[in-house]
Formats: sequence, C-alpha cells, structure tokens
Amino acid sequence: MQSDGELIERTLKGGDHYYGILIQRYADYVFGLCMRLTGGNRASAEDISQQSFLKSYKYLKAYDSKQDYKNWLTGITGNCFKDLRRQENRYESLDERAEPTFYPELHGNKDFFLLIKPLSAEEKILVVLKYLYDYQNADIGAFLGMKLGTVKSKLSRALDKLRWN
Repeated sequence: MQSDGELIERTLKGGDHYYGILIQRYADYVFGLCMRLTGGNRASAEDISQQSFLKSYKYLKAYDSKQDYKNWLTGITGNCFKDLRRQENRYESLDERAEPTFYPELHGNKDFFLLIKPLSAEEKILVVLKYLYDYQNADIGAFLGMKLGTVKSKLSRALDKLRWN
C-alpha cells in the first residue's frame, strides 16, 4: 500500500488518478466527521465532504509533507464547515434557521446532536475533534491554525455553555 506522501507526490507530478486513492482512503472519515458537525444533515455533510476534497486537491501544492495528510485534511474539513455555516447565516433569516427536529440519519446519536446544537460552528468542531475523535489539543490547534491556549480556552467556554444549557 502506498503512503499518503507517495500518492501526493505522484498526484503533483500529473497522476491525478492517484488522488482518487486518497479520496477513497479518507472518504468515510471525512463524511463521518461532517455528519457529526452538521448534526446528522446528510446533504450538508455530503457538500462539505466534497468541498473538503476539492480544496485539498486545489491546495495540494501547499501541503507540507512533514505534516500528516489526514490531519491537514481534517483542518480543511473544519474550515469548509465554518464556511458553510457563514453562508447559511448570510442568506437565511433567523426564523428560517431553525434546525429540523427530524433526524433520519442519527442512528442512536440523537442525544449527542441535541447536546451540541447550541454551540457555534467553531465550538462544534473543537468538541467533536476532542471528545469524539480523541485528538490532543495541540493537534486540534495545528489542524485549525490556533494556538494551544486558544484551543483550551475555547473548549473550556464550549463545555461551560453545554453545562448551562
């Protein structure tokens, strides 16, 4: 099996089909992360997943081979989620933004999705990466371009918000 670094190197040399292997390797991971971030909204999760892979491909030349590709892709996915939330907030009135109460894709995760519902997009990303995917704070900071202290303080505020809701 070829390493992520080898596949990226071959893709950059003009072998675009090698990028397809990376997509297959990480599609389930990215989609699962997106499902958790969107509260089980399958259509949004699919959109964010596609955007994540498109942006990853577009900026592949900027990828630092010293960094783990999965971690880099996780950061891109988090940013794509935040971008989608900003777009939704720009075009929808507050009345239209009410999240649906029907969750067809939750499969036993309804309590979790209801728990994180009051969090902002950034807080959801932090909580999901920390407590569902068990990433260390330093890794989360690297994915999202935040300092370690910032990650800790934002996680603390998110947990306080969850305690009081």
